[in-house]
This record gives sequence, structure tokens and C-alpha cells, in this order.
Amino acid sequence: MRNKKAKLKKRSILILVIILIVITIVIVNPIKLYNKYQLKNLGFSDISVETILNNGLKKQVLELNYNKTLDKVLESPDFNIKNFDIYKELEYIEFDNYTKNINSLIDKGYTKEEINYILKSANNDSLKEFLEKDYVKNISKFLQYDFAILSNLDRYTAYQNENNIDSELVVIYVNIGLDKKFYEDVTTTNVFSYDMLVNKYHGVSEEFEPKDIVDVPEEYGKNQKLNEETLKNFIKMSDDCKVATNYKLMVRSGYRDLKEQEKTYNTYLKTYGKVYAENYVTHPRFSEHHTGLAIDVKAESTDVFANSKESKWTYENAYKYGFILRYKKEDENITGIKYESWHFRYVGVDIATYLHDHEMTYEEYYVRFLNK
Repeated sequence: MRNKKAKLKKRSILILVIILIVITIVIVNPIKLYNKYQLKNLGFSDISVETILNNGLKKQVLELNYNKTLDKVLESPDFNIKNFDIYKELEYIEFDNYTKNINSLIDKGYTKEEINYILKSANNDSLKEFLEKDYVKNISKFLQYDFAILSNLDRYTAYQNENNIDSELVVIYVNIGLDKKFYEDVTTTNVFSYDMLVNKYHGVSEEFEPKDIVDVPEEYGKNQKLNEETLKNFIKMSDDCKVATNYKLMVRSGYRDLKEQEKTYNTYLKTYGKVYAENYVTHPRFSEHHTGLAIDVKAESTDVFANSKESKWTYENAYKYGFILRYKKEDENITGIKYESWHFRYVGVDIATYLHDHEMTYEEYYVRFLNK
């Protein structure tokens, strides 16, 4: 009898356990499924959802809504829950070993603000090099600017130590290359673009080919060539100048290939000497004339362009046609070229208008908005 009662008791306990398990499954699984649904509905991946639920982070994550940075770090085996509050404040930028690199920056003592600045100014190579350094103080004063470049950080510091100027100008001038000698440590390109920068720090390669080079009609310049779009806008500007002043604008010098630029430089070198040649003529491969976008403009009324009626009108109106006066007197320390009253560069109406309204050199515009 006792055995029978014991068996019944065990069976009752077993049945009760089974019932409790079933109840738990019935209650818990829908809750878990709902939690997963909520998180996946926000956009988080399956791996991220599991990490969120396993670490009890559902409430915090739901309050944040979808966060791409969190999605990436939660997927990573390098995810560290201790760094969660910093992860959630970071703007996502694609990098190799993203979570591991962020953890390293946190371990070195960088704040979330500093990490955001570092990531926005870096690429994979510069970030890898930067991570080899100990904590660097006061990086925000340079990296706070959207156009700052992490690999230039040491140069920013050195340049500011040598020059009494504010941090924003330091970043601009170093990005231009003003902390180096002309033609030293240059970059070159074989890719044409209407907004390309060509100066004493940025040249074109031997393989560079400008786009759509066409002959200039004789009534606008003898034996000259230009980029087709540049020529079209120049002709319109010249014709409108004729209406306003009774005189047309002419092309004195347009597109030059490398051999012609070398000949021009050597002529100036022999005639006027090295100092003059370096100030007024760029080395072959570093002249805007290679692009077909630059024009040495001639006045129809006189040989001295700066003294002509045409020049006054052109200085006031060139931007409307996409042209800028490239080498102004007040910008010689930035452009590295002495004042040329006749040298205009086609950059398009949008950029030319911005430069007209904001009074800055093309170098400054380029490093602020175009340099990738």
C-alpha cells in the first residue's frame, strides 16, 4: 500500500513539474518571441537581438530606437558590455575591426566625443597607426573640424607651435600643404574632374588626359585649345562682356600639354631667372593649364588686362559663368603664385558663386569641402 502511495506521489510530482514546464514555455516563449519581434522590427540583426536579450539590454535599446553603431558592435565577438554607454553615442563609420578599434580607443582613455572626432577624420591606415600611440591630449582642438585629417595630427601640432594662429587655420593650412616646401611630398592624379585641384602640392601624372579638349574659335583666341564646357561658358562671358563694355574677352593661353609647360617654364627661367620663374610659372605637371580649365585672359582693348574696361567687368561678373580669378594678390601666401590679374579658372557656377560670396581661395575651399 505504501509503495502504491509513494508511486502516486512521485507521479503527481512529475505531472506537476511537467505542468509547470508547459506553463513556463507557454508564458515565456511568447514573451521572448515578442521581445525579438520588437528588436528586429527596429532593424537589429538576429545576432544583435540575441546579444541584447542575453545581456539584459532590451529596455535601454528600445529607448534608443535603432542605432547602427550598436547593431555592428552587438554582432561582434569583441562586444564589451562595460562600453555600452559609449557605443550608443558613436556615429557609425565603416572601419575594419570596428568594435575592437573602439575598445582600444576607450581603453586608452578617449571620451565618446574624442572617439567620434577620431573616426570622422581617419581611414583604416591612419587609424591603425594612431592606435599604436599612447593617449594624445587635446586632439579635439584640431579634430573637431569636419575637414581635419587624423594622419596630419602631428603636423597640426608642430605648425601651431611655430605659428601664432588659431586651430581652424592650422588645420586648413596644413591640409593645403603650407607646412612643407613647394613640390615636396606631392600628390598626383590621372583622373580629370571639373573641381580638381592642381597647384604646387597637387599635380597630374604623366598619364593624365584632360577631358573634351577642343579648338578655340579664332575670334576668341588664335591657336588655342580648352575644355569644351569651359570654352562654352567663356564664349558666353566674352559675348556678355562685349555688350557691357564694347570689347570681347580673348584667350591668350589655354590648354598646355606637359611639353609646352616645360618650354614655358624654361623660357621664363632663362629670361627672368629662377626666383621670377618659380613665382610666376609652375613646374610641368603642376600647372592648371594641363587641365584645359584654366585661361590666361586677354583684353581686346589693350595689352594690359588689369587696366582694361574688360577686366573690371570680368572681376565683378566671372563667377556668374563659373570662373574665379585664381591668383589674387592677397592670397599669394596660400596659392604660392604671385598675383596674376589675367588667370581665370573654371570651377562651375556653384563653386564660383560660393567663393565669390565667402572670399576664400580655391585651396581653402578644396580642403574644406572636396578633399577626401
